Amino acid sequence: MSAEQPKLYDVAVIGAGPAGCSAALTLSRKGLSVVLLEKEVLPRYKTCGGGVLNRAFKLLPPGVEKIVERRFNSAQLNFLGTELNFVVTRSEPIIHMTMRADLDCLLAREAGTAGADIVESCPVRRVTVRDQFVEISADRGNFRAKFVIAADGVHSATAKAAGWPELPALAPALEYEVHLSEEDFERFGKIPRFDFNSIEAGYAWVFPKRAHLSVGILSTRRANTDLHAKLTDYLERIGITRVQKTERHGHLIPLAPRREMLARGRILLVGDAAGLVDPVTAEGISHAIRSGQLAATALADCRLDVFRVGKLYQSLLETEILRELRAGRLLANVLYDYPRFRNWAFRVRGRELSEFVADVVMGERNYASALTKPSSYLKMLGLMS
Repeated sequence: MSAEQPKLYDVAVIGAGPAGCSAALTLSRKGLSVVLLEKEVLPRYKTCGGGVLNRAFKLLPPGVEKIVERRFNSAQLNFLGTELNFVVTRSEPIIHMTMRADLDCLLAREAGTAGADIVESCPVRRVTVRDQFVEISADRGNFRAKFVIAADGVHSATAKAAGWPELPALAPALEYEVHLSEEDFERFGKIPRFDFNSIEAGYAWVFPKRAHLSVGILSTRRANTDLHAKLTDYLERIGITRVQKTERHGHLIPLAPRREMLARGRILLVGDAAGLVDPVTAEGISHAIRSGQLAATALADCRLDVFRVGKLYQSLLETEILRELRAGRLLANVLYDYPRFRNWAFRVRGRELSEFVADVVMGERNYASALTKPSSYLKMLGLMS
């Protein structure tokens, strides 16, 4: 490929996370020419708890099993400082534990096997939309594509270049990779846990991996800036005090999707770049994977017709993701903005609420379905007998 006349791809995908890799894999399987541009060399560390919920795992290719470190059929929800503790159990794993570096690398390789060109260590510097294609200037050359899928995260430079404003709301999160003694790891490595009352307007978690714990904390309010102090206090409260080694990483999580349409001409936004994160759990892998697949479906089904792709993509998102995010926001408001009411609701209906959220992350129910019967939603919150 010469610098003067770069190959014209059907689609360029920017970012090799779950959203970008899923888009590239789906497009390649549908016979479109794809280039996947990743700014770093794979595998690269990615700040993320690495817990892949059952609903997301079902969307992944079969080979993903080999990078799963542990599986858990049960999960624990606690309200620190109270007697409220709930354990939910399913016949299949609720959550699969991975390291995001391994997950992303495997998905990128799957896309490459399906036919996508993978270009690593290739930061994108400029995206210019022309009449018939998009021109991409990157560290490893210039690329052209009829469409671009932006999967480059919460600070998407592609979205900014295409005229989108910043995401409307971002939540700070902090994650520690914690290494313990064998005795302590055995004690804390039995079940993943989620703990409320650990930080204002947020929660903390412990994800047991193969040989260490991923421990994190997040707040839906950016005013909670001293997350290190909060996470240190959390570790002490639950009894993790003899830490052998800690790796610390911070990141931002989008709390709401962009208000504008998520496709503009030849640019489509997916995953975190679009703000598609579950408002209740703050988990983004599920909607990242699915939005990548939906973007690929819209492009293939519309045969790269620039006048039709955006409308179909937005329609697919509305049906499968955006409606669900709006419904989930109602429950999230209760969980994070009204802690006294939340604790009361869990005292009255904690088992029902816990089982409902477990069904959602298993992919068996969704928030929107509960809103179609307001009485069931209100009953879960303890507002009806």
